[in-house]
Amino acid sequence: MGVETEVRSSSPVPERPFQRPLRGGDSDALERVKESCARILSRINVKVPASGDEDFLTFATNACCAEWKLRQQNSEIALKVAFWKIAVPLVYDSDLSFGTKFRDSLLFSLALYDVNNSKNRLRELYAAVPGVRQSMLGVHAKRFGEKYRHIQMVRSRANSRMSSRHGSMEDLLALDNDAIDDGGSDGASEGLSTGTGVGGLTNTSHHKQRVINVSNAPPVSIQRKGSGCWEIKQGSGGLVSCVDPVMSDVHPPSTNSLGLPLIKQARAGEIFHVLEENDKKQELTDKEQLVERDMSLLSVLHDYNKTNYQLNPVFVSQEDYNAYYGGISNGLLWPALHNLAEYIVKEYDDPATLREHWCAYVRVNYQFGINAARNSRPQDFIWIHDYHLMLTGQIMRSLDSNLEVGFFLHIPFQPPANFMTKYKLVADPILRGILRFTKVGFQTHRDRERYVQMVREYIPRARVHYDTRIDIFTITYEGWTCSLGVFPVSIKNEDFLSIANEPQCAIEAQEIKQEASVLAHSGEGGCFFFSVERFDYTKGIMEKLKAWKRYPASQSYRYFSNYFFSICSSRFFEKHPERKGLDVLYQVAVTNRRAVESYKKYQDSCLALAKEINDTIKCDTNPEWKPLRFETDGLPRTRLVAHYLAMDIGVVTPSKDGMNLVAKEMMVCNPAASLVLSSGAGTEVQLGNAGFYSEDKKCYHRVDDIADTENFAEVFYRAATEERAVRREHGGRLNQFLKSHDIDEWSTAFLDPSWTHEVIRPCEIKQIADFYMLMAQTAQIRRQIVEVVLKGMPIRPHFALSLENAKNSLENSCISDSNRLVLETTSHPEDADGANTHATFDITDELTELQKDLAFLSFIQSDETNNVEQFIDVS
Repeated sequence: MGVETEVRSSSPVPERPFQRPLRGGDSDALERVKESCARILSRINVKVPASGDEDFLTFATNACCAEWKLRQQNSEIALKVAFWKIAVPLVYDSDLSFGTKFRDSLLFSLALYDVNNSKNRLRELYAAVPGVRQSMLGVHAKRFGEKYRHIQMVRSRANSRMSSRHGSMEDLLALDNDAIDDGGSDGASEGLSTGTGVGGLTNTSHHKQRVINVSNAPPVSIQRKGSGCWEIKQGSGGLVSCVDPVMSDVHPPSTNSLGLPLIKQARAGEIFHVLEENDKKQELTDKEQLVERDMSLLSVLHDYNKTNYQLNPVFVSQEDYNAYYGGISNGLLWPALHNLAEYIVKEYDDPATLREHWCAYVRVNYQFGINAARNSRPQDFIWIHDYHLMLTGQIMRSLDSNLEVGFFLHIPFQPPANFMTKYKLVADPILRGILRFTKVGFQTHRDRERYVQMVREYIPRARVHYDTRIDIFTITYEGWTCSLGVFPVSIKNEDFLSIANEPQCAIEAQEIKQEASVLAHSGEGGCFFFSVERFDYTKGIMEKLKAWKRYPASQSYRYFSNYFFSICSSRFFEKHPERKGLDVLYQVAVTNRRAVESYKKYQDSCLALAKEINDTIKCDTNPEWKPLRFETDGLPRTRLVAHYLAMDIGVVTPSKDGMNLVAKEMMVCNPAASLVLSSGAGTEVQLGNAGFYSEDKKCYHRVDDIADTENFAEVFYRAATEERAVRREHGGRLNQFLKSHDIDEWSTAFLDPSWTHEVIRPCEIKQIADFYMLMAQTAQIRRQIVEVVLKGMPIRPHFALSLENAKNSLENSCISDSNRLVLETTSHPEDADGANTHATFDITDELTELQKDLAFLSFIQSDETNNVEQFIDVS
């Protein structure tokens, strides 16, 4: 459903990310470094001088380097693990102290340097020492795994064919019909028991592309039962509702990388050892018991397999996760990207706190990126989701530039004016980091336009190109190219319609409206307003309550100041007193993120205002009537759909939001309802661009500024007094549009390789320069095909698309029923001498070669193993 509930991990995350001490205050760090260096110097027979701290470290470093260059017996000691493990984090202010090895500390330090300074030191290191990159990617293990699976499949199919031929020649002649049936079934059972497969000799289904979904929010909810067992089931939330259908429909299985603060890595090795000794379990300390509990959860996650996807946890320390999630992600990025600067936590005014938490954000992104790269294959598409992981593209493609990594931002991109100055440490790397993805998707055009505008302003060296034919921006910066598109996310309609069409759901809807105290005490003609969302300051709940507070009030309740009341009574309250005692707003605001102080204050203020509304607004004729019902617990999907059917008017009025799938759920389930939308909702932008809100046709009620309480209340009134026939007509139009633009269209459109910069676009060949450019592009595609075939890598989809587009462009530009092109030889109508400026070309050979290329691509991706010589030119 469209309401997110907070997913809790096994190990509770500390509730105050800003109360942990900064690491910079470690007074013993320098002494530990000196002691470690002194031990190393003594082992390589270098006398330790009596000097100051800075001089000593300089001397120790030079002595170690000199010993290393000698390539003698003690050279390895000079680069002892302990020295680098302590020294590197100290130098780069980016420690990974929880049991990480020195190599990972060094690599992360380079990654942090690249992120903060727009450099490529990590990529340079991988180029200089290829073994490190191969080890990080697990290249050899992947290669062995692929070959092993392929050999198993070939042997099982060969055994199956051999046993089939043997049985048909010998057994069938000797047995009667009954024996044949029995023998056939036995043979089948034997074949299955030995792993017999079905398909051709070179079936390569394990080579096909998977989608690796990488997100902070897992697609499952996890809860520990009283018995100690873990319960794992499908989660809820906007991002989950988008991603889960995509993952369930992908063939072959996809993988989801999720972040849970499971294990403090410093204890992991010790606990692994303890778990092996059954007789020692009773001796575990409290901390060790927590880790043991996490290890049992780890096994549950690894064993979990829902239809077509598997879970792959990412290990992060609790401190890092707390600063990354509760700090940078939700304390800075979430309010900033919603253009709500007043909700950015004040602690980030301190540069030291900002830097400390930023290091944690980069660290978690690094761990996500490395995890996804290690668990992917060259042919896979890695799909990164949302603002928590904006740096993973840069980190992953530094590791392997051939990885295809996409990013979709599920929230708006509307940072405040001072974002690039006040929070430059964070803003600069994020603006650049997004450009390192292969392709990026935004919810609305206004979000993409804002991002492109900021790139042009703050990264002047970036080259920006816009293709009007397909509505795609292409940005090239420092040798990397990124495509930017707009893809309004939607819902899986069948999941909601299957519930809404059940007779029991209609019965429940009627009970909700009439018997469950929603409209039970309202007068005839009352309207049921329904709103459901997370309890978040971006959802406009406070502004909604303020508007509702004015809506049904009358002048008999003077709880405002005299001045304030005199304005309101003359403008609205006396104008619509008839609605008092009729309409009810049922607000469901699912509590979450109360660990973030700004959320807690906002939620408490809204709850106080909700209580005030019910305490002060009364109706003399209906004393039991209450204008507002406010709930903070989520609804199961079946009950949620029943409320959608019961409502007369759905209310979705955020200040700024990505898409607001709740609005789509409402109208898909109940086409007879009306809809109140704010201009801050992504759904309103999508529907407005589609022509559903114009001067001559308004299919929903729009709130242009939710801070304008007077206008907001008037929108409530217009929605309540709208004729039912008009309501049904408008709702039906929205229903048909939303049904035709569902989650499948969204995922298919984003995953479609045809809109990226890697694909040759269809074009019209008019000039000879156009022809030569197209031939150069096809030559580049051919070189790439040869390279991946020789390396034994899978063929990417954009190869065939590019060649097909090139072939079609040439054919469509030819003279009708021929293979001849008439091209302009100059850009001017005629040259200086008035000579003919057109030339005719016969492109039969070019079209034939393109057809051969397409046939070759089809051949090498099929199960066929014979007749490869047809593609070899021996002349």
